Amino acid sequence: MNGAEALVHVLRASEIEHIFGLPGDTGMAFYDALYHEPAITHVMTRDERSASFMADVYARVSGRIGVAEGPSGGGATYIVPGVAEAHGSAIPLLCLTSDTPVADDGRGVLTELDQVSLFRPITNSSARVHRASGMADAVRRALRLATAGRPGAVHLSLPSDVLEEDIGDESGLLLGEPALARAPATRPRADASAVERAAALLSQAERPVIVAGGGVLTSGAWDELTALANAVGVPVATSINGKGSIAENHPCAIGVVGGNGARSYANAWVSEADFVLFVGTRTDSTTTSGWTVPPRRTPPTSVHIDLAVKEIGNTYPCEAMLLGDVKATLRDLLVAIDAPHSIAARNRGRLERLASERCEYDARLSSERESTSIPIKPQRLIATLRRLLDDDVVIVADPGTPTPYLAAQFELRRPGRTTVIPRAHGGLGYAIPGVVGAYFAAPGRRVIGVTGDGSFGMSVGELETISRLGLPVVLVQCSNNTYGWIKELQHVYHDDRYYSVDFNRVDYAAIARGFGLQAFHVTDPDDLEPTLARALADGRPAFVDVETESQITETPPVAAWELAESVRATRLAGVAGGGEGE
Repeated sequence: MNGAEALVHVLRASEIEHIFGLPGDTGMAFYDALYHEPAITHVMTRDERSASFMADVYARVSGRIGVAEGPSGGGATYIVPGVAEAHGSAIPLLCLTSDTPVADDGRGVLTELDQVSLFRPITNSSARVHRASGMADAVRRALRLATAGRPGAVHLSLPSDVLEEDIGDESGLLLGEPALARAPATRPRADASAVERAAALLSQAERPVIVAGGGVLTSGAWDELTALANAVGVPVATSINGKGSIAENHPCAIGVVGGNGARSYANAWVSEADFVLFVGTRTDSTTTSGWTVPPRRTPPTSVHIDLAVKEIGNTYPCEAMLLGDVKATLRDLLVAIDAPHSIAARNRGRLERLASERCEYDARLSSERESTSIPIKPQRLIATLRRLLDDDVVIVADPGTPTPYLAAQFELRRPGRTTVIPRAHGGLGYAIPGVVGAYFAAPGRRVIGVTGDGSFGMSVGELETISRLGLPVVLVQCSNNTYGWIKELQHVYHDDRYYSVDFNRVDYAAIARGFGLQAFHVTDPDDLEPTLARALADGRPAFVDVETESQITETPPVAAWELAESVRATRLAGVAGGGEGE
């Protein structure tokens, strides 16, 4: 048995079922070993970055570790974006890159580079396997570091001569660890005294709020969070990564909070809170709208539950540090709360106010959802998708135009991982490969990709992958012929000095047909619903290009932009009325 065969054997014994990647000359022994292991499905991609995005989404949707692989040199550099995204979002991902031979180190062999140093900043661990006899240990160690403790990405550099080397008499050590194939692999409990302290603080608060992040979903703790919210009647907001931590039609649900995708009323709930329970969230700039929600200068009392000690109290001082698994810690916290019914009674009026604000928001949005204007309003597209899709759908979205509208307006009527949006680094080109990972993670569920025309150019090659595999996915594209997010920044903050943001109108549907997909182009809002319904009913891969209104004339629910546009409108009104001269 050689090193490559040992690698595949341990992966299979650890119940790895899918690997996403593409071949290179340094990885031939690995591919030959996969050829002889039919229990592992290798999904050939057209780009290493796409392989890492697929593995990232696969991990988010399935709860299992995602595995991406690629060759040395350019392949190793191309695969970095998805590894960084997964790691930044605490998603378990194993990145395997074949490498130049150990025997040729330092000689300048083609594609030689220091892979370990390349991946070290974006992983829990980056290591090179120097001998075949150490392969099994290296794989088990990598799986453990990816899924135990704070989940994240790990990387193994696999020199071609190590993959080809005979391992010797090591058969007794070729053991897998199935328990490490899922995250979290361990569920440490927070300190009991800290839990008691947190329970007391929550009980005393007059205006408590919970902010839930992606850690709730990774831990599978949505039932525990919902049980806590039910018991004490505390409003729950989520980050974009945490969307789905509680059903968004639940009486306690505020919706997404922060700088991107918050409903008009959402941020005020966190800003005015006298106590915030942060649950599995990094309290990053987006979730806190630049650390103003809640205000960092005058912060509320806060408690933080997280597996990563570096996140707890990182931006807001904590009165109680609950270092532990979210699911286990939420259970302990609920048990520790005395007389939860009295807390719920105290919050009843607040929940009535929240229900009223949600109704008012829906009423204000109704005209945009039903608008017949051309280009099509993104609000109408999201409302149409909500009508057509069931609650078990998986939506993979790019971080541009689709993000704020999906975050604010696609209401999740059941908890769990239903929307997947990359928010650690926000790389474009995520959704088209991402639907492939989602399909293999949840083959019985409907999978939708929502992308933009800026992202299309970065991942168009994966249309061939989708077509080749015959995946019953539907891709919906928002087209406005620009890098709209950047153009909006130039509009709002740089007095409409547009520079290097616009591109030609393209027949995207024709390109998709050329790759073998059913494809449609929609410009009339009256055609939107029947076209989407047809694509969803077809059962074959489908692509729907929708011409949508630009951010320049339809400001998305992005808090800073909404404020800037309000100030801008006031200033222009003052100029028109002579107000600035008074």
